Amino acid sequence: MKHFKFIFVFFLVATFLQSCDSSDDSVDPAEVEGESTGDYWPRAIGNVWNFEDTYYGNVTYNMVSTETIDGDTYYKFDDLFGGESWLRKSGDSYYTRSIATGLPIPGYDVSTTPIITKILKDSALVGEEWSSDVSYTITYTSNDANFPDIPNIDFSATYAFKMIERDGVRTVEGVDYENVLNVELKLLVAGQVQSTVNYYFAKDIGIIEFVGDQSSGTLLGYTLN
Repeated sequence: MKHFKFIFVFFLVATFLQSCDSSDDSVDPAEVEGESTGDYWPRAIGNVWNFEDTYYGNVTYNMVSTETIDGDTYYKFDDLFGGESWLRKSGDSYYTRSIATGLPIPGYDVSTTPIITKILKDSALVGEEWSSDVSYTITYTSNDANFPDIPNIDFSATYAFKMIERDGVRTVEGVDYENVLNVELKLLVAGQVQSTVNYYFAKDIGIIEFVGDQSSGTLLGYTLN
């Protein structure tokens, strides 16, 4: 999930093509949320997931606080797949909010607009699809009078999700997990697939594994409150 940091990234997933509505930092109000079939990413302060990640190595993701943003309550991670991130659930839908990263340039301060993506719909049937059309802006502000202004840089992409399997069993690091959802994410830019990743969510646990063409990760252990 990282090179999308997109998270999620994941979830989540983690760097330069990130995405969702930079203008109002909100989800399309026309999007209908259904009844949840269970909790596939538990939210509580103090929840911890430890991963072995092919890009970041051994990493730990902690839920450290809650924040109300535009009237919605989010659980904040200290770090998730390489960046500042939040998570909330509404009905059957799980939304990640993250801060896109811009390439550092000497002599400039970098700021970006936030990204919100619907990473999971836990009631989706096998074969069901959903997507988020997303955009964000990177702003470079000179901190030295000798450096010229740089125009804002706008990016847009589509996160296309598909439920591949429900109620599966998956073995990760020698542990058998039941009630697993397999969700495929394709990142599209200008209609072209840039990257693909599969996320595995275990009921009452969260992400247990992600397998992508840019990076992968497996759950080593977790603590839930």
